[in-house]
Amino acid sequence: MTYADIVVDATPSPTVRQTLEVAAEFAETYGGRLSVTAFAWPRTSILNDALLGSAGGATLQALAFGEALESTQAIQDEVFAGRQILTDWCSGISDPNLILREHLLTADLAILGAPASGPFATVDPTDLSARSGAPVLQIGSHRPRTPYQHILLAWKDTREARRAMHEALPLLKRAERVVVLGVGDEVGSERLAQAAEHLGRHQVPAEHLHLSKSAAGVCAQILQHAEVEGCDLLVSGAYSRPRYSENVFGGVTRELVQGLPLSWFLAH
Repeated sequence: MTYADIVVDATPSPTVRQTLEVAAEFAETYGGRLSVTAFAWPRTSILNDALLGSAGGATLQALAFGEALESTQAIQDEVFAGRQILTDWCSGISDPNLILREHLLTADLAILGAPASGPFATVDPTDLSARSGAPVLQIGSHRPRTPYQHILLAWKDTREARRAMHEALPLLKRAERVVVLGVGDEVGSERLAQAAEHLGRHQVPAEHLHLSKSAAGVCAQILQHAEVEGCDLLVSGAYSRPRYSENVFGGVTRELVQGLPLSWFLAH
């Protein structure tokens, strides 16, 4: 199992150079062909309505989008110069959330940049994974290393966690250390041990650890453990319960999607 076709989100943003650099290193390390998609669209409908309120506004918008896309393509050319990587480029003025879904219908993985502010619409990693069926690797705010050396697999007994584990196998097999972590009463130590043993049968030596839930909350405990142990990648399922439930009662996915210091591999 490998990632033969990888879609890279190069939406114009302050972090796009890092995204392209990491994607290039990823392809060199794990293999795969990169399809770089750069699509510019207003971050909010309010801004869009304001810009399109007149013919002049629409012209200014098109010029701004065109300049941003040209700048992004120039960055891509710089990053990929001299690298032996198969790539193609696709760009335009459209909502990147819609475009990436279409590209992922015949791809194995999406790579997204770290969340950043700016005038252009960004891609929601959880929505992209849910609607496309493909796993998503979102780069963290800290510059990741490839191959990922120390991977934390956040586990509970759900189809989403199982899907994330199997989709991440090419990364898990190259890691130096893999820890299957469970928090609270949603999963027991016995099941964590079974998950680790299952990975072992896939040639992934894995440890397992169960933590009692604290007042800090599951997400905080996962991130604290990742920081203390020096993990460079978190693997987890996304939205194992309905999104409306997380919006009302809170949940780990909703907290993770707000931004992570380390990279996040997720599947729905």
